Amino acid sequence: MTEGVPAGSPASRPLAFVLDCPDPRELARFYGRLLDWAVSEADSDEDWVELADPLGGARLAFQRVADHTPPRWPGGAPQQAHLDLRVDGAEEAESLAGAVGAARLPQPADKQESNFRVYADPAGHPFCLCW
Repeated sequence: MTEGVPAGSPASRPLAFVLDCPDPRELARFYGRLLDWAVSEADSDEDWVELADPLGGARLAFQRVADHTPPRWPGGAPQQAHLDLRVDGAEEAESLAGAVGAARLPQPADKQESNFRVYADPAGHPFCLCW
């Protein structure tokens, strides 16, 4: 428990997970279609776009970075984080991911039979579809 914070009260809560990218609107469209979330126009501009979870909670945001360098998978710099997205049906989710512009990335040899698959979004960020 954090000192001075009542039990059960979070000291802080996630507001948004932010991805750097060259085109925030384009990447927001990709994740909006993948997750079935809408852009929050009131919280967005040409350099910052937010997607709102229809069930409430944290948001996914995209920030314009002029010299964005896509991460390399697996293990290449500058990857610092990736998204894990829980899906109900693996085949349907993988089909949708490909249809909206995701690229399948190599699965580590020791994870070929795992309950996830690794993809890259249009800006090169890795994400996993997990079931």
